[in-house]
Amino acid sequence: MTSPYYHQFLVPGDSNPSRSISAPPMLDSNMIFAFPMGQDYTIAFSDIRNDQMYEEFYERYKAKMNIPPPLNEPLHTTQSRKMSQVSDSDDRSRSTSVLVNHVVDTCIKEEDPPSGFTEYSQPNVQDFQPSSYGGSEFYGFTQFNAQHIYTNALDMAKDQIGCRMLQKKLEEQNPFTIQTIYDQIMLQLPILMVDPFGNYLVQKLMEVCDEGILRSIISVIYNEITQISLSPHGTRAVQKLLDIVAKYPNHIQTIVEALKNNVITLIKDINGNHVIQKCLHTLGQANTNFIYEATSLNIIDIGTHRHGCCVLQRCIDAASPRQLDLLVDKIVENAVVLVQDAFGNYVVQYVLDLNSPNINARLAFIFIPYMQKLSTQKFSSNVIEKCLQQNQSEVQQAMIQEIGNPKNLAKMIPDQFANYVVQRALSLAAPLLFTKMMRDIKPLMDDLKRSQFGKKIYSKLMKKYPELADKSNGRGK
Repeated sequence: MTSPYYHQFLVPGDSNPSRSISAPPMLDSNMIFAFPMGQDYTIAFSDIRNDQMYEEFYERYKAKMNIPPPLNEPLHTTQSRKMSQVSDSDDRSRSTSVLVNHVVDTCIKEEDPPSGFTEYSQPNVQDFQPSSYGGSEFYGFTQFNAQHIYTNALDMAKDQIGCRMLQKKLEEQNPFTIQTIYDQIMLQLPILMVDPFGNYLVQKLMEVCDEGILRSIISVIYNEITQISLSPHGTRAVQKLLDIVAKYPNHIQTIVEALKNNVITLIKDINGNHVIQKCLHTLGQANTNFIYEATSLNIIDIGTHRHGCCVLQRCIDAASPRQLDLLVDKIVENAVVLVQDAFGNYVVQYVLDLNSPNINARLAFIFIPYMQKLSTQKFSSNVIEKCLQQNQSEVQQAMIQEIGNPKNLAKMIPDQFANYVVQRALSLAAPLLFTKMMRDIKPLMDDLKRSQFGKKIYSKLMKKYPELADKSNGRGK
């Protein structure tokens, strides 16, 4: 039977209703199922508020359900409390998700999956009939039933209810059901993997399928895996594939071949970078050389990118000793460029946090010729201060000697960023070097006191090093 409201939901010029991907946010669950619909009504949760017969429908609905007055009527509060049949601790509306799950269970609960095509020729399935949930009667609101699992899985996969029905059947792990569903959707796998509903079906299929179907899935999406990974839905499906493939070492190399030519594109993408990170976590060090080779050849491009800098840090975490040496060498070689970038400076700081004396010393001596320039910049000044702090004493003194150069001190002390480097240097300087720096700083104190950024610095220095007061006060008289 076709609902009298069915044709009101059709888009002009379209013989089929448009696909809904979610229930209206404010649609009451009782209202959803208050009117009859036929099996040809395909929208899981269509918005009755779009119906031009809405006023007439809603008046009848209110009379039938005895709905309390709207919020702006004075009797609302007392009547709504009186008519409410739930306690304050209960939810006053049923969860759409709970209802959907109940419908899915009802659709398939009595269906006994066939074990072969002979048995399926006369399937023992029934169309989903009107039922009730929690005392509220509702009617079938999807065109799909259990029989469609074996004949119309592709359309079901793109429907919210249909997709859940398919996943429910896959969980039974019946070999015939798994193979039948896969045969129907195989050629459309790349499309389903980027679909807001279909991607969940593909993930569930990967979890329950045998190695033969897994091999077929990899073959079908091989040329599309990069584009799928760039999708907000597809990236989750590909990550699930990587989790599954990790259990079958003989298929890992196929995935590597499919991804290796697009590593940089994936790393710099908001969705794709998660696929590369999943590779690092699941494929094993022996199978991730393609990532380290690509990143080491494009270290500045990746390191100065919002997502790339995060991926580089994960690469450092997951690297083998050889991979780590390759990557860190490239970072150190390009450290002067990286530390001046809003994202690249975090990569260099991450390397410093490895606390390798050799690596930190290499970085220090690379920075020394650029000490003044790097100390007066917002991002690099943080790295210089950390490098100074996380090196051994002899390396620290070499850096402090460069900082204590009178020409450098004159420009660094009044600077809003470099003054922190100077303060760190004073706290770490050896006695002789400290005395020399204090002697060179004293003549600068009066100018510092009058500079835009120097007043706070002046106060901090005077508080921490009272001996600076003699010279400055003497000049002030």
